Amino acid sequence: MGEESRRDVGYRRAGGIRGAIAVVVVIAVAMLSLLVLFPFAVATRTPVREITLVARDMTFYVEGETTPNPTIWLAPGEEVQFSLHNADPGIAHNLAIMGWQLETARLETGASATFRVRAPEDPTRQRYVCTPHRQMMGGLIVVAAPSR
Repeated sequence: MGEESRRDVGYRRAGGIRGAIAVVVVIAVAMLSLLVLFPFAVATRTPVREITLVARDMTFYVEGETTPNPTIWLAPGEEVQFSLHNADPGIAHNLAIMGWQLETARLETGASATFRVRAPEDPTRQRYVCTPHRQMMGGLIVVAAPSR
């Protein structure tokens, strides 16, 4: 191997080391950027809203409120966790949003069930009911943009 060939090999090795160092530096900067920016990304995420319905006296109530079978307002695309708690002695109830194909099992007194749903992006109205008692136990879910 000639003098010139040895220098080319040495240059390639040095370039390879420099390239490896450059890759390590780029990866380190990317990881550091992710660590710094991740809390901001998480903080801007909209939290899941929780709505607890209580079945009592053959009626639905939003927990802590007194309006029977209330209308529930959701924003388009909003993620909601619905919970049903059965406080009706001796009567099994469930929660069904028929148009969205969501339904809990029938719950005995004292039992609870939960499901999550993302509201559609388009305005809509859906009925929620207790399937076995739909004539008495039902309300409306309205998906609409918040008024300004």
